[in-house]
Amino acid sequence: MRQPHRIFGLAGLPRTGSTVLAALLSQNPSVYATATSPLYPLLVNTCDTFRTLDDQHTYDTSVQKKIYCDIVKSFHPDDRSFPVVFNKHRGWPRFVDAFREFVDPEPRIVCTIRPIAEIVASYITLADRDSDNFIDAHLQRDGQAITNEARAFLLWTQYLKTPYECMTIGLKLHPESLLLVEYDDLAFEPERTMQRVYEFCSMEPFEHDFDDVENTCAEAKDDAFGMKNLHTIRSAISKASVDPLCYLPQSAIEYFSQFDLKGEASWA
Repeated sequence: MRQPHRIFGLAGLPRTGSTVLAALLSQNPSVYATATSPLYPLLVNTCDTFRTLDDQHTYDTSVQKKIYCDIVKSFHPDDRSFPVVFNKHRGWPRFVDAFREFVDPEPRIVCTIRPIAEIVASYITLADRDSDNFIDAHLQRDGQAITNEARAFLLWTQYLKTPYECMTIGLKLHPESLLLVEYDDLAFEPERTMQRVYEFCSMEPFEHDFDDVENTCAEAKDDAFGMKNLHTIRSAISKASVDPLCYLPQSAIEYFSQFDLKGEASWA
């Protein structure tokens, strides 16, 4: 069931620029870009519930599709004034088949990426500025010493691996439905990068302001999650990162590099 407007997915690993990308998209008066949305987990949980019902009950299964479509419609109603919606959740790449059936018949999911070691270094930078951060709290609960290597491997195993696996599943099964946007490309070539996004989504071009970006897609629950400034962005597009070697030994950086994803920019 196609909605009157197009709904695209916005995904990617944490600390890779998805908030910046959403804020840029929001400059376009035709676009509504969400902060992290509960639409994806609601659809997945509904799917899991129906699997249980299939085992335990007899009912008209045709109602399933209507319920899925009604959930989507309740989030993004037909009368919304925005012709294009970018719904953000890191799980979308894993859900392409269902996205096609219940959200939009031509799935387009834009995914931001960045080297894993840079993601880890970005988190550690924030952790050093926030004594109550969730990384150190997790290590303390596990009885581990708080070191940068311990922080890095905790981040990878407990917080990054799941969205990473969502990305790799999507790339393996539906590469045509995913666009990878590299953090450096967004920082250093924002105009060309946005052009790629618009072409991928078959959208009309729009002239963005890369020197005055308002964070319209900030996450309301950062403090509850346990890390300050997770989704704070600069008003002007630029790269803000620390060399991972400032925090991690070369061996750890080499280990994480095996998981790095690579986008194919049109100008590469």
